[in-house]
Amino acid sequence: MQTGQQKHARSIGSIALAVLAAITLFALSGGLGHVLGWIQAGERRGLQAALFQSAPLRTTQDGLDRAYLVSTQSESVYFGSGRGVSQVRRDDLHVDLWAIDAASATVAWRRRLRTFEGSQREGRMLTGFEILGVDGTTLWLNAEGPVGVSLKDGSVVADASRIEKRNPSLAGKLVTQRGYIAFGRNGLQLTLSDASQWRIDANDLLAAPRDTPVRHPEGIVPPANPLPSTTSSFQVRSLSAGQAWLGVLTDAEADELSHPPVIPGRDTGERPGALQQFLNDNHVPQPLNNPLPRPYRLWQAKMTEVSAAPQDWPKELPDNWGKRSEFSEYKVLADAPAFLRAGLLRQHRHAEIPLWYRDPDSVLVLHVDKLGDAGRLQLTRVSGPNGKVVWQAPLPMASLASVMHGDHDLLLWGSVPDVADDGRSGGHPWHQVLVRVDVPTGKSMVLDLIREGFTHEPTPGSKP
Repeated sequence: MQTGQQKHARSIGSIALAVLAAITLFALSGGLGHVLGWIQAGERRGLQAALFQSAPLRTTQDGLDRAYLVSTQSESVYFGSGRGVSQVRRDDLHVDLWAIDAASATVAWRRRLRTFEGSQREGRMLTGFEILGVDGTTLWLNAEGPVGVSLKDGSVVADASRIEKRNPSLAGKLVTQRGYIAFGRNGLQLTLSDASQWRIDANDLLAAPRDTPVRHPEGIVPPANPLPSTTSSFQVRSLSAGQAWLGVLTDAEADELSHPPVIPGRDTGERPGALQQFLNDNHVPQPLNNPLPRPYRLWQAKMTEVSAAPQDWPKELPDNWGKRSEFSEYKVLADAPAFLRAGLLRQHRHAEIPLWYRDPDSVLVLHVDKLGDAGRLQLTRVSGPNGKVVWQAPLPMASLASVMHGDHDLLLWGSVPDVADDGRSGGHPWHQVLVRVDVPTGKSMVLDLIREGFTHEPTPGSKP
């Protein structure tokens, strides 16, 4: 008969064998390193959502059609403290560079640039890490100082110390705060502590005065667009070609523009004054600063340049008043449907001409499917002469932040509220997505950048 001590020892032994068997089984599946790490260090980690706050950049330099983005991602590391249940927490900040294959809308690679551990991350602005531009095969970044990486694999090829080593006269004068590192038509631009300004040639890292032309200006590529931006930054009213005008108008706008401006109470035979002249001069479609929550339709009109002189200006006197646009013959495109909050798609807020395509001749209308928080963006290709819809592509985003144009496609970067969070977003209320739209067919592919931030592990960064 077994004693109580023998039974107790046998029970403990059985439990130990079971635990050992479980660990052995997990080890065979490749998980022993994680188990030992957890047992030895007593730590666990919690990732927050990756944030993409710098404007992306698309380029075909080096024979690769890719879009590049920079993300910051916070991670909390919890360490066990002695035998008690208390824990020590350390908050880290990771800075990663992403390369997105434009043809497949997939992650080509994700490279870790910097990690700030614990107290190192204090006082750092998340918006301070940004893409500056491309010079040849080098992508310049601002990561609390200039950093140059290879477009091919993200390996670091230049930084502040290497620039100073190549240019001893610059040593000790570099200012790494934001605003002193920029990118322009001649590549990377640095403002030193003595207020002198220089540009750095990516080919040999040699410095020259800022306005010195680079040897290969065709290799200079800026980011997609300046930030911050809103959806309306990518919507424009119209497209003009000679005397032909095509644009979006609400019914009320079209009705007002189709009739001459009238001053209430003015007699029919009364001589036109300054107010009437002002109304005539401004009786044209105004810029589309922010589309109204109204249906818009596509209209065409005839646009001619006429004298800006007053209506009763004597013909025998010199006309030095210049020219103004006069619109007439407004006509709605019969086959085009109504679009909510609509505008013609353009690349950025400084582009005066929207994107347009041939075969068939057409424009892209950016609009929403419905008003309110549940509304999502839509992109519709409309062709002439009657406004036939070639295709319509739903975009899984509520706001648009960047448009990257390719020969036969578009890469659109934007955000959508996370209305059905399954826990993989880390509690982040918005998903940032990248959408590829094939212009000939309208087919789209979606890359959820927030989810990729949890599932696509970065490779360690290389040092120059």
